[in-house]
Amino acid sequence: MLVVIVGAGPVGNCLVDLVLGTGADVVMVEPNQKRADACADRHDVRVLHADVADEGVADEAGFDQAHAVIATTTDDSTNLMTMFLAREHDVEVLTSTVNHSGHKPLFERLGVNVLADPEVLVAQHLLDRTLLPKATDVTTLQDKEQIIELDLDRNSPLAGRTLEEIAREELLPRDLFIVSIERGAEPFFPTEDTRLETDDHLIVFSRQTIKRDDLALFLGDMD
Repeated sequence: MLVVIVGAGPVGNCLVDLVLGTGADVVMVEPNQKRADACADRHDVRVLHADVADEGVADEAGFDQAHAVIATTTDDSTNLMTMFLAREHDVEVLTSTVNHSGHKPLFERLGVNVLADPEVLVAQHLLDRTLLPKATDVTTLQDKEQIIELDLDRNSPLAGRTLEEIAREELLPRDLFIVSIERGAEPFFPTEDTRLETDDHLIVFSRQTIKRDDLALFLGDMD
């Protein structure tokens, strides 16, 4: 599987590592010489020092063979042009960052998977980690739902109880759900009979921004 990435900035460079980790092949397109050279030095991938809009570059990059094209530049016009070219080459999956939310409808009309306002998402993630430092990770979704990763503390009132017991005793608010558990490096989906154990790594879904008291149910003393 071939994935073409346009833009060798911080996002693009990190994306190369992630895509290579899936076993896919990667071609990078970057018009800035310094960034192109840095990407070639860092990754064992084909890097084209070129503007994707220039004649023949999309063909040279392998758009015709690509399963996906991903645009990661800070210039929405470049990202949009990349998506137009990918659509013309019948690329199956189109994904792009959109730096200004007002441009999002232009991309969506092309059937592009959009990551809008990446700086806002990073800022939100930093805030989440600041407000919930004891959580392993926190992701706030568009409608303020949250996905929280955490390790169940030994002082948690949930430790040693099954999910059925937790529900029966109404220990968790109705808008909180334990959706996955990792125990001994083995993740699994819990059932009513699953008994929570100290140090279980939990993925919790909250329908709204989680409250400090609710987080304390998993982490014990929050002070």
